[in-house]
Amino acid sequence: MSDPILALPRFPVVGEQPFQGDLLNRKQLAEHLTTYLYRLQAGAVLAIDASWGEGKTWFGRNWAAHLKNESHKVIYIDVFEQDYIEDSFMLLSAEILEAIGENDLAPKLIETAANITKALLPLGTKILVNAIGHWALGASNLSDKANDILESAVDDAAETSSGWIKDRLTKHAGDKVLMQKFKEQLSEFANSDPERPIVIFIDELDRCKPTFAVELIERIKHFFDVPNIVFVLLLNRNQLEKAVKGVYGAETDAALYLSKFVNFFFKLPKEQVGETLRFERTKRFVQNVAKNYKFDPGSQIESFVHGIALLTPVLDLSLRDIERCIALYAFAYPHNLSDRLLAYVTALKISHSALFTRILAKDPTAHQIAKEHIDSKRDRLINSQTFHNPMSDDHRYLQALSEWHKGHIEGFDKEIEQFRYYAGHLRGFDIDMEQVFEALSKEIDLPMEFR
Repeated sequence: MSDPILALPRFPVVGEQPFQGDLLNRKQLAEHLTTYLYRLQAGAVLAIDASWGEGKTWFGRNWAAHLKNESHKVIYIDVFEQDYIEDSFMLLSAEILEAIGENDLAPKLIETAANITKALLPLGTKILVNAIGHWALGASNLSDKANDILESAVDDAAETSSGWIKDRLTKHAGDKVLMQKFKEQLSEFANSDPERPIVIFIDELDRCKPTFAVELIERIKHFFDVPNIVFVLLLNRNQLEKAVKGVYGAETDAALYLSKFVNFFFKLPKEQVGETLRFERTKRFVQNVAKNYKFDPGSQIESFVHGIALLTPVLDLSLRDIERCIALYAFAYPHNLSDRLLAYVTALKISHSALFTRILAKDPTAHQIAKEHIDSKRDRLINSQTFHNPMSDDHRYLQALSEWHKGHIEGFDKEIEQFRYYAGHLRGFDIDMEQVFEALSKEIDLPMEFR
């Protein structure tokens, strides 16, 4: 075969049909969630929670396409691409107005949204002007003339800010009426099809600036909480909770705070090897990634693929981690060392990089940590009957990895037969048992010898 590619081309997230190439059975989850939508006529905010690299965007895009096929009005917003917008209300209202298109409601809603935006923006502008003035006045190398200009600008900004605050206080009651008017007009749009809620997907929220992310979920609650509109947030809950603490302080109960704005959190299922069926799904996904990297089915990579699939639950590999493992293998290809052992070294480097570095530094404590981790996961897999035969090849493989670390801790003169089986053919390359890990790590790193 020709050399594999080292980076994947950008494939469309949604194929000719929603969930085309669904190797992890995510369509079933989307269909299940769709049944919830018809019971949320009062409006709601749902959150699909998963770690980075677990396929949230792929799932969200395909579910959105599935809903469109069922005649739902769907809006999909990648907020990370647009968190430069000064206020998230402007972003949300603009996307909804685009979905409304040209009808009798649009001009009224545009005018109301514009008035609300005008009321929201000046505070941010005031802060920005004062921040620039404060920074500039602190610069020691400005000329006297420049300083005079900046001092005047800051004074003007402060005066403008004072006037703005007085104006907002006198118009407070009117602002409340304006907000209610916006909600009523939005409800009119949302109830154009009472049987099918409008679904607004918000993607990449956890990658935005903390202030923008927190402001956006607050804006959803305060301005867009109307019947027949359902928001679906695709996010990493842990990261969003950190954003809340970043805005309101480390002592904030971020989980409790988010519960005020999100009705339901759903965990995007992560494939685990709890059952043989799930292992086979994971393996099909790894094989598909290898195919995308131009590896021929049944080629040298097959043993590596099986190792990565088995290690997915052991090292908690995400879908993105799996892609990176295949990319590193493509970088090392072709090689003459053990594919199964290289699979472990590669997966460890991707998923536990700090531990990987400590092992390369010959830290015996790191080997002990890695051994205990493998042993605990192996025992769990045995108890879940993933290995119907305790002496199956997969069980022996994990035993070999445990023995590998044991050899570094206690010495390679100990009884480590399973590891010797996998490392046996390496002797022809003049590699001592103690050097196998380092030799394999060099295959997926620089410098490397040219063949």
